[in-house]
Amino acid sequence: MTMFSESNGMRVFMLPNDIGADMEFTGVLCSENSYHDQEAGTITKQRLYLTDTKDQIYSVVVSDGVNKDQRVYKMRVEKDQCRIDNGLFDVALDLHLLASVVRGLCGLDCTSHADDFFSTMVENLQAANG
Repeated sequence: MTMFSESNGMRVFMLPNDIGADMEFTGVLCSENSYHDQEAGTITKQRLYLTDTKDQIYSVVVSDGVNKDQRVYKMRVEKDQCRIDNGLFDVALDLHLLASVVRGLCGLDCTSHADDFFSTMVENLQAANG
């Protein structure tokens, strides 16, 4: 269950996390999405939050009606790295390497159009969090 209270236009959230420590933060909900996987018989709810310290919190809850899996990830950009904390482990990934992995997962080749997009994305992330 998500608990919150008002604090200067933002809310204090406490998100349960099945693989690590629960995450408490002050922020605002930016995006929410849910979908049903008929083949697996599950409903997945995803939420993205922006914190008062410019971190991003990504919450994923998957349920089949009986079992529920709740995961929370905190992401922040520090110089040329993206730090990802799942409540148990905190890892740092090079932004350009992360962009290459995302490009590969999306099935994009190394065309100049795709490279321009990911270079701009990395620059925007650095500027927004700098």
